[in-house]
Amino acid sequence: MSQTPEQFHQLAKNALGDKQLRANFRGAMDYLRDKRKTAFSDANEEKQIRDLAESIRQRCLSKLPELLEQLEFNCYKNGIQVHWTENPEQANAIIAAIANEHDAKQIIKGKSMVSEEIEMNHEMAKLGIECLESDMGEYIVQLDGDKPSHIIMPAIHKNKQEVSDTFEQHLDGFKPTTDVDSLIQTGRTRLRQKFFEADIGLSGVNFAVAETGTLCLVENEGNGRMSTTVQCAYRNNGH
Repeated sequence: MSQTPEQFHQLAKNALGDKQLRANFRGAMDYLRDKRKTAFSDANEEKQIRDLAESIRQRCLSKLPELLEQLEFNCYKNGIQVHWTENPEQANAIIAAIANEHDAKQIIKGKSMVSEEIEMNHEMAKLGIECLESDMGEYIVQLDGDKPSHIIMPAIHKNKQEVSDTFEQHLDGFKPTTDVDSLIQTGRTRLRQKFFEADIGLSGVNFAVAETGTLCLVENEGNGRMSTTVQCAYRNNGH
């Protein structure tokens, strides 16, 4: 849903005045910084890797149309069907057609920011098709009827008590706890069953190799592999 500048400014003001929300973000960001320091003890090495990644990205963007056509050609050679769309309406129409082709009533999703941008979940719900998020953070905010607040940590704005409250409200048989491992295990157990019940799996793609027609997913939860291998049909809505 679009917002006017005035609405955005008011929402931002409200968020900045929310002490609990700010504490949640502060704790999460401190955790992320500590993890980064552990992974990259050498600041110069980290910068070199980031600079290399950025140079590769810029080089690809400079010849994107050519690379996309090459990717399409090689994907077809690998047995992958490619669809082109110009807007969210076309994208959702294609997804709906594929779902109807497979008589699908439930789609399970790996991480896909494009599906967020086109409001796929909302559009599929109009057609009686349930879309379930399988990324743990996305799953939490979906249960709560909330929106993701960070591209790689969708539930960064929620603390463990809020997650427990969400599970207690929406998951039958859940016993309230603020133990992080127990909360994660609860989510995993519920999602694992959903992977086997879903008719279609869908995911985004972190990067693609045009020369080989290869789609690459990076994950740390296992949901990327599960959402692309378990279901009878798998669809990728690339970034």
